Amino acid sequence: MITPSDSFFMMVARFIASLMMHINVEKDVKMGITLMKYAINHYKSFSNPYMPFTVGFLSTIIAIIIEINVMVILSGLPDVLGVVVRYVSLASIARIPGIYFGSLTDSSFVAKCKDKKLPITQHRSMDPLKDACIRLKICRVVYKIWRVLFCSVGFYFMPFTAIFLNF
Repeated sequence: MITPSDSFFMMVARFIASLMMHINVEKDVKMGITLMKYAINHYKSFSNPYMPFTVGFLSTIIAIIIEINVMVILSGLPDVLGVVVRYVSLASIARIPGIYFGSLTDSSFVAKCKDKKLPITQHRSMDPLKDACIRLKICRVVYKIWRVLFCSVGFYFMPFTAIFLNF
C-alpha cells in the first residue's frame, strides 16, 4: 500500500531509488524501441518482421512495468533503510535478463553473432514502407506512439512519479 512520506529524508530516499531504477531500466526501453524501429524499416530482411517487433514491444512494456512496480513498492515502505534494502534487491532482480544473456557468451551461437552489426540500409527519407502492407504501417504507428510517449513523458517525468506518490 502506498503511504505518504512523513519526512523529507524519506521522500529523498524514495526519489533517489526511483531515479536509479529509471536509469537502470531506461536502456531496456530504448533497446526495445530501437528494435521495433529496425524491424519496421527493414521488414524485407526478415521472414516474419512481426516477431522482432513484438519482442521489442514486450521488452519496452516489461521495463516500464518493472519501473512502476518498484516505485509503488518503495512508496509503501516506512523507513529509509527499508527503501535502500528493497531497492538493492529489486535492482538485482531487474538485471536478471542481462545476467542471463551474459552467461550465454560462451555458446557458439552468441560467439558467431557477438561482433556482428546490424546494417541500417533503410532510412525514413527513403520511404521504406512504400510497398508495405497495412499491418506494418499499423506497427509503425504503434512504434511512433511509444517513442513519443517515451521521449516526452517517460524519459523526463517518470522519476517524478515517485515524488507524486509521496503525497
